[in-house]
Amino acid sequence: MTRKLWIVAGGAVVLLGVVVASVRAGGRGEKVKVYAAEVARRSITRTVRASGQINPRVKVNISAHVVGKIERLHVREGDAIEAGQPFLRLEQQAFLAVRDDARARLAMAGTELRQAEVSLADQENRRARAESLHRQGIASKEALESAELQHASAELRLRSAREGVIQARALLDKAEDDLRKTTIYAPIGGRVIALNAEEGEVVVSGTMNNPASVIGTIADLSEVLAEVDVDETEIVHVRPELAAAVEVDALPDVRYEGRVVEVGSSGYARPQQPDVQFFRVKILLDRPDERLRPGMSARAEVRVTTHEDALVVPIQAVVERPPLAAAASGGASGNSAANAAGKEEEASVVFEVEGGRARQRAVETGISDTTHVEILAGVEAGEKVVTGPYRSLKKLKDGDAVRITSEQKDGGGERGADEESEDEAD
Repeated sequence: MTRKLWIVAGGAVVLLGVVVASVRAGGRGEKVKVYAAEVARRSITRTVRASGQINPRVKVNISAHVVGKIERLHVREGDAIEAGQPFLRLEQQAFLAVRDDARARLAMAGTELRQAEVSLADQENRRARAESLHRQGIASKEALESAELQHASAELRLRSAREGVIQARALLDKAEDDLRKTTIYAPIGGRVIALNAEEGEVVVSGTMNNPASVIGTIADLSEVLAEVDVDETEIVHVRPELAAAVEVDALPDVRYEGRVVEVGSSGYARPQQPDVQFFRVKILLDRPDERLRPGMSARAEVRVTTHEDALVVPIQAVVERPPLAAAASGGASGNSAANAAGKEEEASVVFEVEGGRARQRAVETGISDTTHVEILAGVEAGEKVVTGPYRSLKKLKDGDAVRITSEQKDGGGERGADEESEDEAD
């Protein structure tokens, strides 16, 4: 019986040792698998991204100045055209008739003017003779007054005839001008990017804000703009002469360089985003080519500022955490105080890998691009910082044991096979 008790007691001791060892092992915990990257020095450029479309810098809408039927179109959409080249011609018969009628009216008015001049000269002679006879006492006063009245009437007829000539000449000038307007010439050289009419159609006289009167559009494609819409939170950083890069969806392998030439001063809202104001920014491309077409979708990156030899880390390495002092006070008895502090106390930090453990370091950040962020204070070049995986980094705390499964230079490189399998297992 005593021997059995000793056996049981010995077994209990062994079991207790196993439990204690397990507890100790569990207390130490497994190392967290992380990705890391070196803090490096390189240039970093802050950019403003926006989307829009390609448009010519100069384009002219073609409209008729007279109403008429299109007799001939000299161009087709897509054709190149020179300044002064005929664009279209309207039927001219009606305009020729009006011109000929105006010429006849002018000729008639000229005849009436000459008749009025002859009549006035005759009345001047008659009046002079009546005055002479009246002075001699041969003609009565009534005869003199009648001669003067006839002279005044002749002057009025002459004045009216002169005005008739002026009016007839104006009508002829208008008729000839309308006739000239039946042929429309290209005001600029370029390419026909739109043609909204066909031969035989009747066009109306062009008026402002009347799209229906636009027959076609000519664009000078030697100067091409990317017109993009910039969010109101970013427009304050954009100014003329900033360099920009433009990509077009239709040409994914081509990158165009350009510069900002115009920044909109008034905002507008999109129907799908009524609460956000956008501003139109125009970027002039340095070397456009003939593949670019008005209306193509475009994306632009405006380079706002560049810092050379800046200290940078991958952008995913910077996270928000409470300061270490606040975090330390949030133990079993301090969680309520830490939670009460809220996120207002959180600051930008990175986790530096030091001696196999993650050390939280508060950092001061500067500008950022799409992949990296500038660090103004908090870490040094060559140090390693944790960059992921996101789920591990989200839960990482100061002092946690870590194992680097993928080390990246300057935030680049490929992930290792072990961390990929780890993510798949998760």
